[in-house]
Amino acid sequence: MMRTLAPLMSPRRCSQIERALRETRTRSGRRRPPSSVTEKLITDGADLSWETADSQARVAWLAGLLEGEGSFLAAKFGAHSYPRVQVTMCDREVLERAMSVMPGSHIYVVNEERQADRDWSDAWTVTLNGRPAAEIMKGIREWMGSRRTTAIDRALSAWHPIRLSPAPASCVVPGCGRPHRGRGLCNTHYMSWSRDRAKGRTPRITPLR
Repeated sequence: MMRTLAPLMSPRRCSQIERALRETRTRSGRRRPPSSVTEKLITDGADLSWETADSQARVAWLAGLLEGEGSFLAAKFGAHSYPRVQVTMCDREVLERAMSVMPGSHIYVVNEERQADRDWSDAWTVTLNGRPAAEIMKGIREWMGSRRTTAIDRALSAWHPIRLSPAPASCVVPGCGRPHRGRGLCNTHYMSWSRDRAKGRTPRITPLR
């Protein structure tokens, strides 16, 4: 199993697999030569690799990751609810690979002060919100266990999207030009507007709705 899955693993996991295989012994009790272990590690999984995987295989990989590490939420914003896919890990390479299957997702550092206080490893959180999150939930639902399926259904049932007709291609803030994310704003201006609202301040940015 280790040899088969190694080409799909992050560099950290591959190192662990190589170390585990290097420590194995033959039936006679002798250690396997390191060179033969490395060669077999590469050849046994040659039919599996991230680079050659098609889109469906990559979505299936994402489903496996989110089954173990992900959260499917109905995030609240005032009277509205929108779907959110979220995953937090210490392995940034894996999160960046997941982001490549979740266009529009964003990565954030987990609170550094909390990390330092408890002597935890560095960690990151990837989030995907709104319609793109709903599409991911629908796309991986068939692979999920009962608990995750229930969470997906709950998040989707609470979502009542408000559509701009038509949605702008770029941010409506004069001089911005970045891609549209929501309410007519790019991600930067959307977050600025959202933070002002959350803190009870008059928003500096005016959205379309």
